[in-house]
Amino acid sequence: MSRTCLLFITLLASSFGFSAPSTPHNVAFYYGDEAPIGSLYAYDWVVLQQDRTSDARLDLLDKGGTRPLTYISIGEMARSHRYYRQLKDHWKLGKNTAWQSSVLDINNPAVQQFILDKLVAPAMERGFQGVFMDTLDSHLLTDQGKEDPASFAESQARLIRAIKQRYPSARLIVNRGFHLPESVHPLIDALAFESWRNGYDASRDQYTIVSDNDREWLGGQLTHWREEHPAVPLIAIDYAGRGDNADDQARRLREEGFIPYISNGALNRLGPTQPATVKRHVLVIHDLPTERMDQSAAHRRLGIILERLGLVPVYRSAQEPHPQEPLEDRYAGVVIWWETGNRSSDLCQWLGGRQSPTMPVITFGQAPVETACRTLLKTTRLAVPEAPLSFNSLHPSVGQYEGGRLPTAPTSPLPAMQSSNTWITATSHDGRKFHPVYTFDSGGAALDPFVLEHGPDDQAFWLFNPFEFLREALRLGTFPAIDSTTESGRRILTAHIDGDGLISRAEFPGSPLSAEVIRKQILKQFPLPHTVSVIEAETSPRGLYPDVSGEAEALARQMFEMDNVEVASHTYSHPFFWQILEGGPAPDLEFTQYGYSMNVPDYNANLDREIDGSVSYINDRLTPPDKPVSVFLWTGDARPGKRALAKVRELGLININGGDTHPMPYDSELAGVWPDARPVGDELQVYAPVMNENVYTNLWTGPFYGFRNVIDSFEILEAKGRLKPVGIYYHFYSGTRSESLNALKEVYQYARSQSVTPLFLSDYAKRVQSQYYSAMTVTGDGGYQWRGIGSPSTVRISRDRFPDLARSEGVAGYNDVAEQRFVHLVGAEPMLHLSPAPTKGPYVESANAVITEWQRNQASGKWLLKIALQGHQPVSLRLAGADHCKITNKAPVQQSRDANAKRLVFSSAANDRIRLELECS
Repeated sequence: MSRTCLLFITLLASSFGFSAPSTPHNVAFYYGDEAPIGSLYAYDWVVLQQDRTSDARLDLLDKGGTRPLTYISIGEMARSHRYYRQLKDHWKLGKNTAWQSSVLDINNPAVQQFILDKLVAPAMERGFQGVFMDTLDSHLLTDQGKEDPASFAESQARLIRAIKQRYPSARLIVNRGFHLPESVHPLIDALAFESWRNGYDASRDQYTIVSDNDREWLGGQLTHWREEHPAVPLIAIDYAGRGDNADDQARRLREEGFIPYISNGALNRLGPTQPATVKRHVLVIHDLPTERMDQSAAHRRLGIILERLGLVPVYRSAQEPHPQEPLEDRYAGVVIWWETGNRSSDLCQWLGGRQSPTMPVITFGQAPVETACRTLLKTTRLAVPEAPLSFNSLHPSVGQYEGGRLPTAPTSPLPAMQSSNTWITATSHDGRKFHPVYTFDSGGAALDPFVLEHGPDDQAFWLFNPFEFLREALRLGTFPAIDSTTESGRRILTAHIDGDGLISRAEFPGSPLSAEVIRKQILKQFPLPHTVSVIEAETSPRGLYPDVSGEAEALARQMFEMDNVEVASHTYSHPFFWQILEGGPAPDLEFTQYGYSMNVPDYNANLDREIDGSVSYINDRLTPPDKPVSVFLWTGDARPGKRALAKVRELGLININGGDTHPMPYDSELAGVWPDARPVGDELQVYAPVMNENVYTNLWTGPFYGFRNVIDSFEILEAKGRLKPVGIYYHFYSGTRSESLNALKEVYQYARSQSVTPLFLSDYAKRVQSQYYSAMTVTGDGGYQWRGIGSPSTVRISRDRFPDLARSEGVAGYNDVAEQRFVHLVGAEPMLHLSPAPTKGPYVESANAVITEWQRNQASGKWLLKIALQGHQPVSLRLAGADHCKITNKAPVQQSRDANAKRLVFSSAANDRIRLELECS
C-alpha cells in the first residue's frame, strides 16, 4: 500500500449528539489533503498522515464524532521522511526500491522504541486517537526476514503491546498482518487488506484484476479472523481508475461481509459510503490573491446564494496552483467568478478535462480571453456586439428580480450559443444573436455586464434570479438545506453588543456610563438573550481609564450576572487590522486614521494578549465562577487569520463578527448580503448576521437615530427568502445619546413584534457551523441524515415536498413562511423522509422556543403527543393538523385557537420551558 499519507476516515458519534458506533460502518483511505473537512464526516474512522494534517482538522474531526488515527509505516521508512536521517545504519536491513525506502530491523528494541517515541507518541499527543500500522510484511524483502519471519512477527507483537500499554484507548488497525501471533489479535481493532477483486500496480501505474487464485489465498488468510474474531471489522481496499463503477464495487464487497473502500491508485479520491453521501460542496474559484478571498465577488455576492441552496462553498484562488486531486468525489460543481483578469489557462485546461453533466462548471463575471477558459463556456463564438442591443426570449426573472436596466452597448465580448437554455437573447444592430446568460448540460455562464446592475459606491443589483440560475446550471437535485435563520419555524432573533464605549459618559442627567444606560434601558427592559462583551483596555484598572475602572468593572459584573446575558471578549486593545498580527500586509494609510489598535502605552498588539489575555482577564475579574467567557467578538476589520481563529477555537470559544450585511431599499439588496461564514483553511469565521449601528449612522457621525433603518434591512432579508435572522448588533456607545437610545428601543420593539425565536448569538453560530462542518447522507429509501459538528435543527425543503412525519424520526413539523418551507428537526440523530403530499396527523407549525423532545404515536384513533420546549421567554406553540387536543399532564399552559381557527395555540404565561402531553383528534 502506498506510504505517502493514509487517511482513514472515521466519523464516530460526536459529543454533540451522535452515539459512537461499536464498529465502523464506513472507512476511507485518503492520501490527499484537499478534501473539504465536511466531506470527511460521512465516514466512521479516519487515518491521516501526521505531516499533512493540521491541528484544526484533528480537533474538528474529533468534535464532529470522527476518530482520527495516524498512518505509520512499521516495516520501512521512506528516504523523504522527516526522521529518515535519524535512522542509524545498523537499523536498516535493506531497501524497497519501488518506494525509495529502507526496511527497518523491527527486531531491534531501539527501532521499536524509535517508532513508539518518534512516530506514535507525537501523534497521540497532538490528538490522534489510534494508529494504522502499514508495511508489516516489509521484512520479507530481506534475507533476515525470509530466514526467520517468526521473530519479526513477535517483535511487531511487542510493539503493538507497547502501544496499547501506553495508550489503552487507542484504536489499532493493521494492514494484513496475517502473520501476527494470536496473542495480540485481541488488541487489534480492525484488519485491513488490499486488492480483493481489483488491484493497482504502482510500478507500472496500472489497474489490475485480481486472479481467482490470489483471492482464494487471501480468503484463506481471512478465515481465522472470520471464525475466531467475528467482531473485528475486515476492511477491503480495492482500486478503480475512474469512480464510475465505485458504487457497484463497494456494494459487492459489502455483500461479502467487508467494509469497502474504493479509490484510485493515488488514494486521493474519496470512496462511496453506505448510506450514500450527498455532495453539497462547491468549488468556488476567484481571481484575487488567496488572502483577499473575502473581498472577492465570488464570496461577497455568491456565498449567501450557495449557502441558502444548501451548498457549502470551498474557495480557491486562481492564482494558486490548480487542485491536484479529483473533483467528482466531493463537489457538486465548480463556480468561477472572473473580476481582475488574473485568469489561469492551466487551471481552465485542468477544469476542462473534468467538466461534464455530473461536474458542471459555471462562469461568472468578465468574459475570459484565454482559449482554455473560453472552452468552459461551450460557446461557438465570442465577440463584441454592435450597439445598440435589443432583447427577447428573456427568462421571467431577467430585469424583474432587482436591477431592471439591461445594458444596450456592452464593450466586452459576449457569447453566441446554438444549443443551450438561454436566459437572455440579445440582438445586435447588425442582426447577430448573443447570449450573455445561459445554462447548458455541463454548466452555464453569466457574463458582465449582464450579471449585476451597478450603482454608485459599490451598489449592485442582480439582473436575474441567481438562485434559480445556479440551481439550473449546477443541475441540483432536491435535497434538504441546513438552515441558520429559523428555529421551530420562526425567525431566529439574536442581540449582541461590542464593548466599544462602555466607559463613555452618556448625555443624560448624572452623566452615567453608557453601559449603565444600556443595562437599565435595554438589557432589563428587553429580557431577550444577549451576548455582551468588554474591551479589557477600557475597563481594566491597568488600562487606559483607571479612574473609571472600578465603576466600569462593577457594571460589567452586574451585566454578566444577568440570566439573559452570555459573556464575550472584545479583545484587549481592539485591533483594527487582524492580518498584520500574523505577518500579513499593512493596510493603506487612508484606512489608519484610528491607528492600528487602541493606543495603549508601551504595547504592540499580539494575538496572545488580545485573545488569551483578554479572556483570562474577564474570567478572573468580571464573570461569575460558573459563567466563563463563551464568545469572542472580532474587532476592527474583523478579518482574522488562521492563527487567530485557531486560538479562539482552542479556547473552546465561539468566534463571531465581520461580514457586511446591510441591504437597504436605496442600496444593494441581495448583492448587499454576505454569506454566513468565511472559511480559512479548516477554520471558520462566523459573520455577524446583520451589521451594527456604525454602518447606519455614517460611522457614528450622524444621524444618530440612523440605526432604526436596520428594520428595513430585516424586512429585505425576509422578503428575499429569509436570508438572515433578525440580528440586533450595536456598541455600548449607542447608550450615550437619546437619539441612538430611542432608535435602539424602536428596533427592539420591532423585533419583539415579529414571529421570532430568540437565541443566544453562540447558538446561532453553532447552527452556522453545522452547515459547514457536516456531511449529509441519504438512505436507499430516501431518508436524510446528518453527521458532523452539531445536528441541524432546521432544514429548508422544496415547496413541492413535505416531511413524511410517519416515516421520519425526530421531525416535529414544518412551517411555510417567506416563500420557504422550514422543517423542524429534534434530537441528535434525526432522519427526514420527504413526501409529495402532507401526511395526516398533528404537527408543530411553529414555536418561540427550541423543541427538545418530540414523540407522536397513534392509538385507538387518537394521536398521542409528547412535546418539550425550552426558550428565553414564555413559551408559545402553534399546533396544526388537529381539530381538538386535550392536555393530559399538568403543563402550565393555556389552550386557544388562532384568529382563523385553523391552528391550536398553547401558551404559558410565565414559563420559558414546558413539557406537554396531548391527546389529539
